[in-house]
Amino acid sequence: MFAIVSLLVLAGFLGSFYDPAVRAWIAIEHPAGGRVRAYGQLRVASNAAWAVGPAVGGLMAGASYALMFGVTAALCLVCLGLLVWVVPAAPATRTGEGFDWGAVASVSRDGRFMEFCALSVVAAAVMSQLVAPLSVHATAHGGLSEPQVGLLFALNGGLVVVLQRAATNAISARTLTSAAAAGCLLYAVGWSWMGFARGWMLMAGAMTVVTFGEIVLSPSLQALAANLAPDRLRGRYIGFQGLTTQLGTAVGPLLGGLGQEHLSGRWVPAPWLAVGALAALGGWGFYRLGRLLGPSEQGLNPLEVS
Repeated sequence: MFAIVSLLVLAGFLGSFYDPAVRAWIAIEHPAGGRVRAYGQLRVASNAAWAVGPAVGGLMAGASYALMFGVTAALCLVCLGLLVWVVPAAPATRTGEGFDWGAVASVSRDGRFMEFCALSVVAAAVMSQLVAPLSVHATAHGGLSEPQVGLLFALNGGLVVVLQRAATNAISARTLTSAAAAGCLLYAVGWSWMGFARGWMLMAGAMTVVTFGEIVLSPSLQALAANLAPDRLRGRYIGFQGLTTQLGTAVGPLLGGLGQEHLSGRWVPAPWLAVGALAALGGWGFYRLGRLLGPSEQGLNPLEVS
């Protein structure tokens, strides 16, 4: 058990290097007005893999766990090869410095970015209700069987793959903070609806609204993080925002579980209305932040501003 836990922690630690590096690469390769589209395309690929990976892994695990992990390791090596020999390297933006906790902490002196990071924590806590809290609610109070819960998640992933591109095209014509605010409000409606829904059809309707919020909010957050970061400190800023997002992702299911335990027994919709209120608060925060940002930071092309 100790060896498995140690390897899991190590894999999680090393894997955390990937996301900020990819996001920084996209920020370097794409102008501010085009980043939300690029991050949207990244989400389409990620959700397609999320839909296929567990299914294929489950089939391989039925035959051999060693085979499943061996194939996964081989695919990681293939990805490494593609990154080294196929993906063009972005120009270095900062050289001659090693890792420094003080340098990371210096991000905290940027007031606007710290406000954005605080809103990222709220957004991540709202978004992270999708798996554990929703699974418990759907089976305990929504009347769904475990296979129906799986279909609910499949609906989420499928909608992202089908609609993300169109959504990011729509977002690119608007300010990023208004898109983030709209995504939060969609989450507020979807999660509140989920608290009252019973049966697969009604819960699928709530999931559809939640997914609309996801496809609007997630790429907007990633583009905002890149646009608010100074050019020569982009990796540092994106990594810091990723850290705060992980904080929200960690705290969200805990709060959702406590809500299920202490509030659902008194009134089933209560924890979901609380999540909806938190999402609405986040939407107001993004609206307020938008008044502090310039057109380029908002992802608008110069010709679109007149």
